[in-house]
Amino acid sequence: MKRASLLFTLLVLLAVYPALVHAEGLEKKFTTRYAAINYSEDKDMDDFIWHLGGQKLEFTNDTALASSRVDRIIERVENILDMRPGNFKVNIALKRGKLEGERVAFYEYKTKTISISVDYATDGVFAHEVAHALIHHNFGTLLPSKMQEILTQYVDKALYNDYY
Repeated sequence: MKRASLLFTLLVLLAVYPALVHAEGLEKKFTTRYAAINYSEDKDMDDFIWHLGGQKLEFTNDTALASSRVDRIIERVENILDMRPGNFKVNIALKRGKLEGERVAFYEYKTKTISISVDYATDGVFAHEVAHALIHHNFGTLLPSKMQEILTQYVDKALYNDYY
């Protein structure tokens, strides 16, 4: 009985305080209002946030700014597409190098996960994949790929116009 209680307590602590676990190979997780970001090293988050905001940042020193940068882009895509579901959440997997199929990012519908290469990440690439996730969440079904691309290119153009 004591052993089961101890195991349960340990599992609860690991769930509540994931930062206490630093064993090699365990994935880290950072949660924002709209996203759960999975990564291997703090440098992955530093580089990702830098690519999104254009300014170097040590993620661990300013998690509020890191969260804001991610959520701000998601909110901008929601506004562009006029899709604002109250319960939108997306998983983000940060990786290094090119991804499968030589891609730099993609959205996986089955797992509701954006996989993005930290090495090639930009706010535009991230927003494009967020658009795919938001479209899928909003319609609840897999739309034809041409229809999705029209909507995501609309997001691309609107973001481009924000800068120029």
